Amino acid sequence: MSDRRDAVAEDIRTLAADLKNLLDSATTDPKERKRMERRWTALYGALGIVTSLVARQVATKAWGILTGEQPPVKMPPGPSKRATPDRESAAAPR
Repeated sequence: MSDRRDAVAEDIRTLAADLKNLLDSATTDPKERKRMERRWTALYGALGIVTSLVARQVATKAWGILTGEQPPVKMPPGPSKRATPDRESAAAPR
């Protein structure tokens, strides 16, 4: 008796979920839903960027306070130390 009751209860839950999905799809505009999803993605991305920038600034200040030194940062790529052939020929007098 319990198995039958459980099976009926499961079928009713499935039917209720299907009816809810049908109601949602009938009353929701797909274009509006996509627009809301894009807005959510933009907000989520913007908050992630802002949070990363703030965390970097806080870490920089904390490093300075804790160690009394400037934080180690990557050196930006600059010109190489050795001269290139174009520079040598341009620097040579004619």
